[in-house]
Amino acid sequence: MSLDLHTYELTYSTGNHFSFGKNWQNFLNSIDNLRINKSKISLSEFLGGEKNIKGKSFIDFGSGSGLFSLAAYLLGASRIVSVDIDNASLECTETLRSNYGRPTNWSITKGSALDKQFIKSLGKFDIVYSWGVLHHTGDMYQALNNVSSLIAPRGIFYVSIYNKTTSWLQGGPSWQWLRIKAIYNSSNSVIKQLMLSCYTLVQIIGLICIARINPVSYIYNYKNNRGMSWKHDLIDWLGGYPYEYATPDEIIKHLKILHLSCIKVVPTKNTGCNEFLFVR
Repeated sequence: MSLDLHTYELTYSTGNHFSFGKNWQNFLNSIDNLRINKSKISLSEFLGGEKNIKGKSFIDFGSGSGLFSLAAYLLGASRIVSVDIDNASLECTETLRSNYGRPTNWSITKGSALDKQFIKSLGKFDIVYSWGVLHHTGDMYQALNNVSSLIAPRGIFYVSIYNKTTSWLQGGPSWQWLRIKAIYNSSNSVIKQLMLSCYTLVQIIGLICIARINPVSYIYNYKNNRGMSWKHDLIDWLGGYPYEYATPDEIIKHLKILHLSCIKVVPTKNTGCNEFLFVR
């Protein structure tokens, strides 16, 4: 797939890019009170309790479905700004905002994590949240630099980044997944559906033979994982390109240079996301 990944997000359009937003639009109908409550619990627990969100300004960079912008609103954040580059994602977030009467302290805007001027226009926030987003920009470290600049003095940065893996025992080497994702995104709809079906089957076999987990129970209870959907996360994973990754130490060292201290890390052993909490 011939792409200048460093400018890929800046030239974003659903014509040349996997649309995360279209996937989230399909997920939108699944959002119910249970998923909303799970997202609230996930956010408040990672940040040390509701008290650390209530009355704080909150920016959701790469808002996707808008579920965690909604969680921040319901947890009492004083100001919420949802940002995404995908029009369909912005529509999802607006739908959730509309369901709650379009609160005036919650705004939605379109922009790129690679656009320094746009970033500067946003101001500073007590909580900067970007979950599973910046590794899809085409220039992850520049995106980290830009988005972390939004943190107010004594503010916090909750970010998650794909883990660097080297073995199929971890779900596959990261460099191999980069190739697979590039092939998926350059393929026609028939090949994409075939790849998704094969990947789904591999996941189910892995649950049964390796994890020794009942796949029906696992898929049904997947909503307990941040309120997410197994089906939509599979599509998000396979289609998620550009794709970058890093070890926890690599992310911590990089942000330390920017005078950010890591106060919490939840690592993963597989191809999923490592979660970090930094403080300025």
